[in-house]
Amino acid sequence: MAHDTLLRTAPDTRTATDSAEASGTTETCTMVVSLKDTPGALGRIAAALVGTPVLALAYAVTGSARARAEIRVPRAHATRARHKLARMVDTTRVSEL
Repeated sequence: MAHDTLLRTAPDTRTATDSAEASGTTETCTMVVSLKDTPGALGRIAAALVGTPVLALAYAVTGSARARAEIRVPRAHATRARHKLARMVDTTRVSEL
């Protein structure tokens, strides 16, 4: 007895950002955030960027209770991310590379 087989392809679960990045067409923006190194500062950065596709993040303490974070996001999300980061209590400066 032969059975018909229905072949289903898996749904494409990639986001538009993932697809564009895979094809190499995404323009990105790297922001540098200078802030006070306080307990939870890195967590506050993560909380501020919830909903923003973060492509890379580096956090380093530079001494005298200062920290520097470099964050790379798609260009389309850069303005909103910059404003969110600037509103953080610990932030002293946000700039783009």
